[in-house]
Amino acid sequence: MLHFRSPAVDRDLDPSLPFDARGSSPLTTFSTSGFAPSAVIETVNGPVLSRDLKAGDEVITRDHGTAAVRWVGESMSVYDNENESAQDDERGPVRIKAGTCGTDPEAGNLVLNAGHRVLVRNPLNELYFGTDEVMAEVGDLTHLDGIDFVPRSVMRFKHVLLDTHELIRANGVWMESFSPEMWSIRVAFPEQWAEITECVPRLRYENGDANYISPRMSVDAREARLLDLI
Repeated sequence: MLHFRSPAVDRDLDPSLPFDARGSSPLTTFSTSGFAPSAVIETVNGPVLSRDLKAGDEVITRDHGTAAVRWVGESMSVYDNENESAQDDERGPVRIKAGTCGTDPEAGNLVLNAGHRVLVRNPLNELYFGTDEVMAEVGDLTHLDGIDFVPRSVMRFKHVLLDTHELIRANGVWMESFSPEMWSIRVAFPEQWAEITECVPRLRYENGDANYISPRMSVDAREARLLDLI
């Protein structure tokens, strides 16, 4: 099943309304996904830290061989981890401890933004979801051994944009490349919008993000609780 996330629809917003009429920014941070700068990305030239990736590098994808990196961006997320009533995605970034959940023990801990989706392969997925591979936000998987929230108030993340939405490998785990919500980015982060559209000109247009359809079915937070391994 293919799933396309429209930021306007997901947030019940009318894209035709002026920004001030909609109130606060539809994107409080640049993206709910993102790799820590220390994440180890698999490329054709071997493992590379996400902070060292650059446009033109070739990364390994799960479905389509190699793919060229078109843009690498950085953003900052601020968390309210001292507030006991904060939502999970506001508590902090999420850590997958080295050597757990299929990660490479030599690559160190993998830290991701809570909304970053990872590939989950589980013998019971076919029974639950009708497919053996699904994607889940890592912040919804903290019930698994080796995955927890990191108590940080500020975190910087890297975003790796390809020509299409792909599964790439970080620290030995398959997870999504950056899927830009261009409408929200244009409203709230015009400088990044200009950078992205310079690298991928078709993203200037409304149908440009049609290439960023999720490569797998995505499960919600309740469904993710049924998963017992990655």
